[in-house]
Amino acid sequence: MLLYVNAAFSLFTLIGIPLGNSAYVLAPLLLSDPGRDLGTTNAIQTLAVLAGLAAYGFAGLGITNGQKIGWKVGVAVAAGAVVLPVIATARGFNLGSGYIISFIFDGALLVTLLHPQSREYQRIWFAGPSKPSRQPRRR
Repeated sequence: MLLYVNAAFSLFTLIGIPLGNSAYVLAPLLLSDPGRDLGTTNAIQTLAVLAGLAAYGFAGLGITNGQKIGWKVGVAVAAGAVVLPVIATARGFNLGSGYIISFIFDGALLVTLLHPQSREYQRIWFAGPSKPSRQPRRR
Protein backbone atom coordinates (compact mmCIF):
# COMPACT_ATOMS: atom_id res chain seq x y z
CA MET A 1 0.00 0.00 0.00
CA LEU A 2 2.79 2.42 0.86
CA LEU A 3 4.38 1.81 -2.53
CA TYR A 4 1.19 3.03 -4.15
CA VAL A 5 1.02 6.05 -1.81
CA ASN A 6 4.57 7.01 -2.75
CA ALA A 7 3.72 6.54 -6.42
CA ALA A 8 0.81 8.94 -5.87
CA PHE A 9 3.18 11.47 -4.25
CA SER A 10 5.42 11.19 -7.30
CA LEU A 11 2.43 11.76 -9.55
CA PHE A 12 1.39 14.78 -7.49
CA THR A 13 4.90 16.17 -7.91
CA LEU A 14 4.68 15.78 -11.69
CA ILE A 15 1.25 17.40 -11.86
CA GLY A 16 2.28 20.24 -9.56
CA ILE A 17 -0.02 19.53 -6.62
CA PRO A 18 1.79 20.60 -3.43
CA LEU A 19 0.91 17.50 -1.40
CA GLY A 20 4.14 15.84 -0.40
CA ASN A 21 7.06 15.64 -2.78
CA SER A 22 8.93 12.90 -4.53
CA ALA A 23 12.46 12.52 -3.22
CA TYR A 24 13.59 11.65 -6.72
CA VAL A 25 13.23 15.28 -7.77
CA LEU A 26 16.40 15.77 -5.69
CA ALA A 27 18.53 13.30 -7.67
CA PRO A 28 19.83 15.75 -10.29
CA LEU A 29 20.13 18.53 -7.72
CA LEU A 30 22.80 16.65 -5.83
CA LEU A 31 25.19 17.37 -8.69
CA SER A 32 24.51 21.12 -8.62
CA ASP A 33 25.35 23.87 -6.16
CA PRO A 34 23.32 24.13 -2.93
CA GLY A 35 22.12 27.65 -3.73
CA ARG A 36 19.84 26.45 -6.53
CA ASP A 37 16.11 27.08 -6.20
CA LEU A 38 14.12 23.90 -5.52
CA GLY A 39 10.94 25.43 -6.90
CA THR A 40 12.01 25.17 -10.53
CA THR A 41 12.17 21.79 -12.21
CA ASN A 42 13.91 20.77 -15.38
CA ALA A 43 13.57 17.83 -17.76
CA ILE A 44 16.11 15.69 -15.89
CA GLN A 45 14.19 16.10 -12.65
CA THR A 46 10.96 15.16 -14.42
CA LEU A 47 12.62 12.02 -15.80
CA ALA A 48 13.96 11.13 -12.33
CA VAL A 49 10.48 11.48 -10.82
CA LEU A 50 8.99 9.41 -13.66
CA ALA A 51 11.59 6.71 -13.02
CA GLY A 52 10.72 6.74 -9.31
CA LEU A 53 7.01 6.59 -10.13
CA ALA A 54 7.57 3.63 -12.45
CA ALA A 55 9.73 1.86 -9.85
CA TYR A 56 7.13 2.35 -7.10
CA GLY A 57 4.39 1.02 -9.38
CA PHE A 58 6.48 -1.93 -10.57
CA ALA A 59 7.44 -2.84 -7.01
CA GLY A 60 3.85 -2.63 -5.79
CA LEU A 61 2.57 -4.81 -8.61
CA GLY A 62 5.51 -7.19 -8.27
CA ILE A 63 4.95 -7.74 -4.56
CA THR A 64 1.20 -8.08 -5.10
CA ASN A 65 1.77 -10.76 -7.73
CA GLY A 66 4.31 -12.64 -5.62
CA GLN A 67 7.43 -11.76 -7.61
CA LYS A 68 10.64 -11.52 -5.62
CA ILE A 69 12.01 -8.85 -7.97
CA GLY A 70 9.15 -6.59 -6.86
CA TRP A 71 10.35 -6.75 -3.27
CA LYS A 72 13.94 -6.02 -4.31
CA VAL A 73 12.90 -3.03 -6.41
CA GLY A 74 10.71 -1.82 -3.54
CA VAL A 75 13.61 -1.92 -1.10
CA ALA A 76 15.90 -0.15 -3.58
CA VAL A 77 13.44 2.62 -4.42
CA ALA A 78 12.51 3.13 -0.75
CA ALA A 79 16.17 3.27 0.31
CA GLY A 80 16.90 5.78 -2.45
CA ALA A 81 13.97 7.92 -1.35
CA VAL A 82 15.27 7.95 2.23
CA VAL A 83 18.91 8.59 1.33
CA LEU A 84 18.37 11.37 -1.25
CA PRO A 85 16.82 13.94 1.15
CA VAL A 86 19.43 13.12 3.79
CA ILE A 87 22.26 13.75 1.34
CA ALA A 88 20.58 16.90 0.01
CA THR A 89 20.19 18.28 3.53
CA ALA A 90 23.81 17.42 4.34
CA ARG A 91 24.92 19.28 1.20
CA GLY A 92 23.10 22.41 2.35
CA PHE A 93 19.81 22.31 0.44
CA ASN A 94 16.82 23.72 2.32
CA LEU A 95 14.10 21.22 1.50
CA GLY A 96 11.29 22.95 3.31
CA SER A 97 8.29 21.37 4.96
CA GLY A 98 6.90 19.70 1.82
CA TYR A 99 9.37 16.86 2.09
CA ILE A 100 8.50 15.94 5.67
CA ILE A 101 5.34 13.99 4.82
CA SER A 102 7.01 12.22 1.92
CA PHE A 103 10.09 11.43 4.03
CA ILE A 104 7.91 9.89 6.76
CA PHE A 105 6.16 7.65 4.21
CA ASP A 106 9.50 6.70 2.62
CA GLY A 107 11.00 5.80 6.00
CA ALA A 108 7.92 3.82 7.00
CA LEU A 109 8.01 1.98 3.69
CA LEU A 110 11.68 1.06 4.06
CA VAL A 111 11.22 -0.10 7.65
CA THR A 112 8.14 -2.12 6.68
CA LEU A 113 9.91 -3.86 3.81
CA LEU A 114 12.99 -4.67 5.90
CA HIS A 115 11.15 -5.66 9.09
CA PRO A 116 11.77 -9.30 10.15
CA GLN A 117 8.08 -10.17 9.76
CA SER A 118 8.15 -8.86 6.21
CA ARG A 119 11.30 -10.84 5.55
CA GLU A 120 9.53 -13.97 6.85
CA TYR A 121 6.61 -13.18 4.56
CA GLN A 122 9.07 -12.94 1.68
CA ARG A 123 10.61 -16.32 2.49
CA ILE A 124 7.21 -18.02 2.70
CA TRP A 125 5.40 -16.48 -0.25
CA PHE A 126 8.25 -15.92 -2.70
CA ALA A 127 9.82 -19.36 -2.26
CA GLY A 128 7.60 -20.86 -4.92
CA PRO A 129 5.36 -23.88 -4.72
CA SER A 130 6.51 -26.58 -2.39
CA LYS A 131 7.08 -30.05 -3.71
CA PRO A 132 4.36 -32.52 -2.81
CA SER A 133 5.48 -35.16 -0.39
CA ARG A 134 5.45 -38.70 -1.63
CA GLN A 135 3.09 -40.75 0.46
CA PRO A 136 3.12 -44.52 0.05
CA ARG A 137 -0.04 -45.80 -1.61
CA ARG A 138 -2.45 -47.72 0.55
CA ARG A 139 -3.90 -50.87 -0.88
